[in-house]
Amino acid sequence: MAETALDRLMPGPDALARIRAEIDDYNAERPRVARQARMRLAASFAGWALVSAAVCWPLVAGGYSRLFGLACVAMLFGGYVLYDRAIVARDGFRQALRDRLLPSLFGFVDELRYSHAGSPRFLERMPGNEFLRRTDSRHRDMLSGSHDGFAFTLCETELSVGRGSKREVTFDGVIVAFQQHNGFPGTLLAAKRPGRLAKAIRDLFDDGRLTEVRSDDESIDASHEFRTDNPQAAGPRVAAMAKALDYLADVWPEGVVRIALRHKDGFLLVPTKKDFFELPPIGVPLDLERHVQPMIADLMTLLATARLVSRI
Repeated sequence: MAETALDRLMPGPDALARIRAEIDDYNAERPRVARQARMRLAASFAGWALVSAAVCWPLVAGGYSRLFGLACVAMLFGGYVLYDRAIVARDGFRQALRDRLLPSLFGFVDELRYSHAGSPRFLERMPGNEFLRRTDSRHRDMLSGSHDGFAFTLCETELSVGRGSKREVTFDGVIVAFQQHNGFPGTLLAAKRPGRLAKAIRDLFDDGRLTEVRSDDESIDASHEFRTDNPQAAGPRVAAMAKALDYLADVWPEGVVRIALRHKDGFLLVPTKKDFFELPPIGVPLDLERHVQPMIADLMTLLATARLVSRI
């Protein structure tokens, strides 16, 4: 059978042996950690129930309805805090494995750096509300490094506007930041809305100061939008950008796929609910082929597309 590109990226025998050993150790410890988490939850909520009854019952019996309502709110908040603390050890156990596993799994990435819940610096350089409205950001896993000379930073990110009940999520997925080979003399924004929503493509971008650029291909212009402050330089690039957007929209058809080029900086935004580097629930045995190897395929798909865009 012919060797695929993904096969060539799989860890070598020594690295694979270390990965399998990490997985075996995790699976051996997993039932004990899960059992302890259940016991902590049971003990915590048993105590919470007793305290709640001791506090709330006299208020009910005495007819203090307002105080009873306040007590219920306090008890619910206390229950949430207890639950959160009870599962800290379980989540820490899974995160410790990822801290060891991912650097070995992505050994083909030079100078790999992995962090959980860090804050990427590239957001300071990414175009602002003209590209995607945002006043706040939350981050999960972040990888950075270089593959075949292509330097990148990849981060699972949620962008939003507003606060509290008025908070609106404007993006939830993966952002890949990279440096372009030739750069773009200005700002160029591109987006595609997938599936049946393609005809509702207009006004994906909020900044009226940027000029809309058309590709002279009706099929592309019907489902894509391009805006720039340098139309002359943007014209020759939009068809190639459309191909990159089409590919990603087919692989992850969950929302508006976006690309931003600004001078030497490039940004690829792929909306997806998938947690790329998450492990299965602690009740599920970890499997190399089912749970771990697909992470390589996902990473390489994103990097290959970002590399393509960097050369446009």
